[in-house]
Amino acid sequence: MLKFSEHNRKWWILVAMTSCVSMIFIDISVLPVTLPTLQRTLGITELGLQWIVNAYTLVLSVFVMAAGRCGDRFGHRRVFCWGLLFFSLGSTLCGMSYHEWWFIMARIIQGIGGAMLVPTSSAIMFATFPPHQRGKAIGLYVSIGSIFLALGPAIGGFFTEYLTWRYVFWINIPIAIIGYLLTLLVVPKSRGHLRPFDFLGFITSTLGITSIIVAIMEAKKWGWTSPITIGMIGFGVFLIFLLLIIDRKVHDPYIDFSLFKLRNFSGPVCAIFATQFLIMGGVFWAIYFQTSYGYSPATAGMITLVANVPVLVAAPFGGHLLDKHGPKIPITIGFTLVILSLFWYLQNIHDPNLAILLSVIIPFGFGVPLIFTPSFTTALGEVAPEKRGLASGTMTMLRHLGATLGMAIMGSVFITAKDGFWAINCLAMIVGIIGLILSFTIITRKKQPNIEI
Repeated sequence: MLKFSEHNRKWWILVAMTSCVSMIFIDISVLPVTLPTLQRTLGITELGLQWIVNAYTLVLSVFVMAAGRCGDRFGHRRVFCWGLLFFSLGSTLCGMSYHEWWFIMARIIQGIGGAMLVPTSSAIMFATFPPHQRGKAIGLYVSIGSIFLALGPAIGGFFTEYLTWRYVFWINIPIAIIGYLLTLLVVPKSRGHLRPFDFLGFITSTLGITSIIVAIMEAKKWGWTSPITIGMIGFGVFLIFLLLIIDRKVHDPYIDFSLFKLRNFSGPVCAIFATQFLIMGGVFWAIYFQTSYGYSPATAGMITLVANVPVLVAAPFGGHLLDKHGPKIPITIGFTLVILSLFWYLQNIHDPNLAILLSVIIPFGFGVPLIFTPSFTTALGEVAPEKRGLASGTMTMLRHLGATLGMAIMGSVFITAKDGFWAINCLAMIVGIIGLILSFTIITRKKQPNIEI
């Protein structure tokens, strides 16, 4: 077995963890470019396209908390490795899909794998780096993964136009193999904390979230005023309120609502939720570039690649600002850039001029990581080490719940509104303004707390 010194082991662990974020980032950026081709070649409906995107985020939303709990209980390295296996299996099946429902089921398997990867990788990173290096480490973690985020649309566009869209998913397999082997070599085994699992809370939250999302997604078919739509939304809301009551009486609840009493946890979570909601509009950008502007998959992929390039600089820059000034400044700058770029796009939304598109998507791409990097680092730094898997799972659940709700609501608006594309971008800008106000009001100015592992 290879030997690693204590000095460089942590950086090898950083490389191993990027296998997680790289696959997930590829999956985020590569899929939208392929959606018009998938619709043509497999005969998928518009609602089916939305479910292909949302099946993954919905499953990740409802299982990520359970995965964080499992990481705390059985060891983060073990659950992380299982997540890599599930994600690569789901990717393989996606590439083999010939039917809408097969595709959706494969995306569900991917979602289970993603739910295992995200909270455990964050917990491993925090257990590896000392407090004064966490901002830098998380920034590099996101930045390295963002290389794949940036390359994803170009790779997806090239595969879709010149080879086959199936390679879009199969590209995850070699990344998963490298990440799996490297994780076994460099990441030390972690001791689990034997804690009871709140099955009632898990079932209540899962049914509540799923009921609301399914109702919103299917409202176009069922009708917004139909008894089944209203009933499912009401049932879901009832279960969420029931969860609040149940978890107050449980010694070790499924969702620890006491975390939200910490301002530097609840504030960043609001920022993460709002940002993930609004960036789901990017899925419709990739479709709109091809169906309305007339760009080919490869060209649309190259445009999106340019939009993602700023992430390579913005993620570590956000970590630097966090370490030096605290979370409020980078998050405020990030939201401001996102809001201004969306406002500018609304003024020129029907103009396919490439210069105008770049003037919108580049500032947008720079602003998002200025929100995400400080938000995740600050929120995790507020909690005790033994709860970091739980805290990371909570944040990831709410992040992907934001994505799921964003996709469901924007999809319904896109289909039903007279000018659906203009409407979803207007909605995204409003959500960005709300996120800016909430995060600026709640988050304090203090720097990353000096919490020892």
